Amino acid sequence: MDRRTARIFRAVAAALVFVTAAYHLWWGFPRSLVYLQAFGTGIPPDPRPFLFVALGAVLLAGPYLVSFDVISLRTAYAGAALLLVGSIAAWVTWHATGHGAFLTGGPAPASGGGGHSHGSQNTVLLILSHFPAEPVEGAIKLVETAAVVLFLALLRMDPAVVTQAQQANGDQTEASET
Repeated sequence: MDRRTARIFRAVAAALVFVTAAYHLWWGFPRSLVYLQAFGTGIPPDPRPFLFVALGAVLLAGPYLVSFDVISLRTAYAGAALLLVGSIAAWVTWHATGHGAFLTGGPAPASGGGGHSHGSQNTVLLILSHFPAEPVEGAIKLVETAAVVLFLALLRMDPAVVTQAQQANGDQTEASET
């Protein structure tokens, strides 16, 4: 991959991450404030708002951490890909387990979106049924999937990452020879 293509991939991946982080903060922040007010009343809160805010904050912190050399570009690519895969997996798990019914041991709560019924579907059909029933959620999951693909491509082919890896291997080789 040439440097120009890598810059374009980085810019598109950054835009996709910004969209994902903005959505998670938009959805999670107001709900987390409501749940914080109810904290200590014995009602178990839905953990998603707090996790959404944390994910959004970590995703937005990534470019800052890279620009100040706190983490390497390679670590940022791998970390972002893992976080986004985790977000997708959590979304699938949430819907495949009855919208968090496993948290309270009770029946599945009503959907927070436009409302839909799961019935008894296999997991793949269940998740595919959420795209028309919850189009914003579906769009965000597609954005996250595209970002994962870009981060994995950058991790493997970005000249800056490949150069860092070659330098690290060279340093290890020199250290082992002495």
